[in-house]
Amino acid sequence: MLRIGVVGYVVVDEVVWPGGVRVSPGGVPTYAGLAISSLGHRALAVSNIGPDGLWLLDRLRELGVDTSHVRVLEGHATTRFRIERIDSGRRMWVPARCAEISMEQMELEADAVYLGPVAGEIRPEHVAAAVKRFRKVALDPQGMMRVLGPDNSVSLRPISLEPFTGIGVLRFSEEEYKALGYTTPREAAVKTSQTLGCDVVASSPSHGIWVCGGGVVLRGLVRADRIVDTVGAGDVVGGAYLVGLLETGDRAYALALAMAAVAHRMRLHGPARLENSAVREDAERMLEDIERGTL
Repeated sequence: MLRIGVVGYVVVDEVVWPGGVRVSPGGVPTYAGLAISSLGHRALAVSNIGPDGLWLLDRLRELGVDTSHVRVLEGHATTRFRIERIDSGRRMWVPARCAEISMEQMELEADAVYLGPVAGEIRPEHVAAAVKRFRKVALDPQGMMRVLGPDNSVSLRPISLEPFTGIGVLRFSEEEYKALGYTTPREAAVKTSQTLGCDVVASSPSHGIWVCGGGVVLRGLVRADRIVDTVGAGDVVGGAYLVGLLETGDRAYALALAMAAVAHRMRLHGPARLENSAVREDAERMLEDIERGTL
């Protein structure tokens, strides 16, 4: 069993749909964590919450996520996101934000770490420290790219990727790679992989998931028989890809595992455990559908 740290805010998600509002646990430790746990490994959430977020710990444990590295900070509020789903995607606000994660909290025993900031809780110094400490480091830079407006609304700004040299996996959503000036997930994956020398996983609802690393380019299209909820889908992709890569070193299998995991995730309302055997059976079938190329 692998021990994988998942570092970032555990948040309260207030998701507004045309049919109503759902309040549930969110953040990368929730969704990447449930993917890692569902696939038979130990996900160690590293986060800070306020006393108002104690209920989140019970929910994370139900998902199989280890919460022993989550700090409850008196005098602080738990990070909260308001997410409104619209035809063109989503709009987000951050009405509350907890204290940043300290460098000391990064000192855990793990085989790998997934850095998933959502609201500036991780800085480039955390990434550099993780690269020195852990065998494999995966990063989703979304929270380093987000800027809060006067009304706490979220927008994205481009950032330099240079501080991320030495990581093993970098994950982009469509919002993120477009903010960096790329037009397609393939372009984002190939150019960033060439620059940083790491695996890059870039996804788009219309273009699929592209992976570039080790001189190969892979593409997979996620085919879910029904989609009821996409919140946290990218985090599930990142967590499952990291698991597949650590288990086998095979990028095609890691991509297939990510495709299968996110297809299962999108059939469910809110965060919920996935069935390990079913995800892996689907991943084996999806291997045949992956398009392969070279740089």
